[in-house]
Amino acid sequence: MHATTTLAQVRARVALAAVVALAALWIGSAFVPAILWAGVVGIAVEPLRLRMLRRWPGHDMLIAGLITLAVVAIVVVPLVIAVTRALIEVEGITHWINDARAHGVPVAAWVANLPVGSTQVSAWWTNHLATPEGAAEQIARLDMGTIIEKSKSVGHNIVERAVVFAFTVLMLFFIVRDHDAISAQLSRAIDRAFGDAGIRIGRQINLSVRGTVDGVVLLGLAQGVVMAVIYAFAGVPHPILLGLLSGVGAMVPFGLIAVMLIALALLVIQGAIVTAMVVGVVGGVMSFVVDHTAKPALIGGATKLPFVWVLIGIIGGVETIGLLGLFVGPAVMAALVLIWREWVAGDAVGMASGTSAAISHLGQ
Repeated sequence: MHATTTLAQVRARVALAAVVALAALWIGSAFVPAILWAGVVGIAVEPLRLRMLRRWPGHDMLIAGLITLAVVAIVVVPLVIAVTRALIEVEGITHWINDARAHGVPVAAWVANLPVGSTQVSAWWTNHLATPEGAAEQIARLDMGTIIEKSKSVGHNIVERAVVFAFTVLMLFFIVRDHDAISAQLSRAIDRAFGDAGIRIGRQINLSVRGTVDGVVLLGLAQGVVMAVIYAFAGVPHPILLGLLSGVGAMVPFGLIAVMLIALALLVIQGAIVTAMVVGVVGGVMSFVVDHTAKPALIGGATKLPFVWVLIGIIGGVETIGLLGLFVGPAVMAALVLIWREWVAGDAVGMASGTSAAISHLGQ
């Protein structure tokens, strides 16, 4: 014989559940970004998982492992290239500093090619860098203590992000392997808590994340490849590294422009001013077209999200929570727009007119 549950007991259970949930969130708060990242990647690779599952039915463990390894390779390989290149550059800078202290730094050839201020820059260089004493004095002005402290901070951040990345990879494996069970449980929980409106919002968020991955990551990588080719033809130093940075920068608002300005500065230093202008125009036009046509079409097309909301979601998300905001921001905006549309079209938040009318009928 089952005892009757009183209203006080229901409220107590809800309060207990809320306390337990908040305690769990507090304890695991350091891993929330990793879980969100794993969820974003899991949503993005779902079409690939289904395609592989049709080819190899019943091999969920193998498919999860292959997808996880592919994601790790996509992240780690470019990172290794960038770190290797950076270490080489650091070694070169160290040799340059030692040589400057011993022999001074002759006026660079590119100074004569500057369109403005060539005489002034040459005079300053001769007085402050051309002799060993002047170069040593300028180098001594660098705040080495601050540089060391910054290096320690960077090292700490690298270790912290490495731990988050490792946990993200672990979570991604289980999310991909148990995708069907997780989706079924989430759908059941959302349906019990919010009904059909919650299911529609969840579907909207899912579509938004997938569209953002296509519109931000894939287009960003494509832009990076194109810019690497342009840099190579233009004679920019380290075209592969700058192309990689351009691809990453293209995922962030105005990031590609910032990397491209570095490439243009390197061309100007070499005296290739006309080439720098051509690269700037081509890269700027490509960035403008992609940011104002292709990205909004891919991100907003799947969810019918207006361009202005896509832009607010991306920029606001990055400003608020960093790179993760690229995907979370548009998803939140997509859910907000859906709630607004249903509220305007119906009699209650999250209810279409027909649903609201049906509920009213049942209550009579």
